[in-house]
Amino acid sequence: MHSRATELRLVLIAFGLLAGLFIALPQIDLAVSSLFYRGDGVWAMGREDLWLAIPYRGLPRVGQGLLIALLVLWLLSFWSRAPKLRSRRLIFGFLLSAALLGPILLVDATLKEHSGRTRPVNIEQFGGTRQFSPAFIPADQCEKNCSFVSGHVATASFIMAFGWLGAPAVRRRWLIASLAFGGLFALVRMVPGGHFLSDTIFAWFATYFSLWFTEWLFRRLGWLPKSN
Repeated sequence: MHSRATELRLVLIAFGLLAGLFIALPQIDLAVSSLFYRGDGVWAMGREDLWLAIPYRGLPRVGQGLLIALLVLWLLSFWSRAPKLRSRRLIFGFLLSAALLGPILLVDATLKEHSGRTRPVNIEQFGGTRQFSPAFIPADQCEKNCSFVSGHVATASFIMAFGWLGAPAVRRRWLIASLAFGGLFALVRMVPGGHFLSDTIFAWFATYFSLWFTEWLFRRLGWLPKSN
């Protein structure tokens, strides 16, 4: 647990520094988004362009399929004729709970519904009519499915969950994979003006911290052994 505690401290420090940076210098978001803006309401690519449309539309379907698969596997693990599944019931339950608590409850149902931050395509600087809102600052420029944070990046980053309870080397590989996969979808969402840079960065943190919360909850309930 020592290496994991060190990892958590480092991530908390990174979160604090980045949050402070984007609050103090919100123009970073505008500068990065402007790299993809061509003027007159036109972006480098639209989300319906093929290489963006496939991941944009495909990832939510993959996420929904994974959620259904985890639920089915968890239910089947109670079947006496499926000993292999029964031995993995805890893993299925952990992954299912983490998916519900993180990308669904924290990101989609809470942050995206209540941040009030509108997307780059909608703000005045990029041909829209809405006002730009810095990250973490409550706003009234969006009513639902708002920009902060990115649901796609949170979902993509969830692959870290598959190594979460594994050995340190396994855990590190899945964390690195989540950064790479999350980074890919950050580009997919920023290029057409769907999200600011900070939306994508803090989507990864939202998934990461929700996994820590899920693990803490499982240990408190006695479903995982308590850490030293």
